[in-house]
Amino acid sequence: MDILALKQTAMELRKQLDSYKEKEPAALTLYEQMECLISAAERGEINTQVEARDIPGHRIMDESNLRKYRELSDAYSNFYVELIDGRGSGTLKMIEEIMKKVRP
Repeated sequence: MDILALKQTAMELRKQLDSYKEKEPAALTLYEQMECLISAAERGEINTQVEARDIPGHRIMDESNLRKYRELSDAYSNFYVELIDGRGSGTLKMIEEIMKKVRP
């Protein structure tokens, strides 16, 4: 696991959530669910792969209009991939293919 990359993606996700949580209630909810995980990543406390089922936010991203905010969506996806240590596996390619289908 690349702890530095995880830390950087956590900081970017926090930045994006901070910019949207005032105007989008779903972004505030996502922030509240993700804050402990983001903080732990920023402090370098996560050094092993996190199971996908243990990462909150997927449902909010899918069921709200947050996907329309490309920067936020990308930040969440990048953080997610780092958490599952997906850069070195086929998981990243699968996620990228899904994102291509979702985005016009």
